[in-house]
Amino acid sequence: MIRIGIAGIPYGAKGKGTEAGIRYLRSQGLDAMEIQFGRNVYMTPETAKSVAPVAREERVDLSVHAPYYVNLSSKTEKTIEKSKDWILKSARVGAALNASVVTIHAAREENLDLVISGFKEIVEDLKKEKISVPLGLETMGDLGEFGSVDDVLEVVRKVPGTGIVIDFAHIYARTDGGLNTVEDFTAVLDQVAGAGIDHYHIHFSGIEHKNSREVRHLPLDGKPDFSLLARALLKCKADATVICESPLLEEDALKMKQIIAGLEP
Repeated sequence: MIRIGIAGIPYGAKGKGTEAGIRYLRSQGLDAMEIQFGRNVYMTPETAKSVAPVAREERVDLSVHAPYYVNLSSKTEKTIEKSKDWILKSARVGAALNASVVTIHAAREENLDLVISGFKEIVEDLKKEKISVPLGLETMGDLGEFGSVDDVLEVVRKVPGTGIVIDFAHIYARTDGGLNTVEDFTAVLDQVAGAGIDHYHIHFSGIEHKNSREVRHLPLDGKPDFSLLARALLKCKADATVICESPLLEEDALKMKQIIAGLEP
């Protein structure tokens, strides 16, 4: 099964809140939404508990995105501790939402040991609170920062309770346009499956990049080519959730859905 959704509140329900956003997405034929805590965790677990039944009723898969400022490889202990706190707060809300994953920009600098130790501590803290929601490390769009598929899967191997969020636009940027065939996308999916992961949580959009570094997200009609990913997902009969991060949100998410429908036998 391939679910398609968006990052944030759909444009058709702006200003009306999360519950209205969920209902609107479903009315449009979409079935996933990432609740974004870009600058702060604005939702409480108590509020999340009232949102969860709406998502369940509408059959919309929820995920959350932790604040963008997380950096577990920071040179300052204060930043690392604040990052852990943001992840813990996001996970508490994610658990109350029955979210499928908490998406995290784990680190900036390449320091695998710090990232692994940070996540081990976070997972232990969540266990003490009896919270079990997957922590998904997102692949990142800058060759100079932590966040390659190899980086993330190394954490996944060493820290139970963590997983990977495959951002194909970011991979395209950090490889300087390296996803150009169905086989290129399939290779990434196979690598993730080889780590024992049986559900793909995916971010996708067009992207502008320069010198193996992302510049900005773009609408779907650019590069990388979503139809190549769609073919790869159908080829491997994937169970996947694809979150559209295009500036056009639900408009491009619906294009994704149409592309997949046009390729299905």
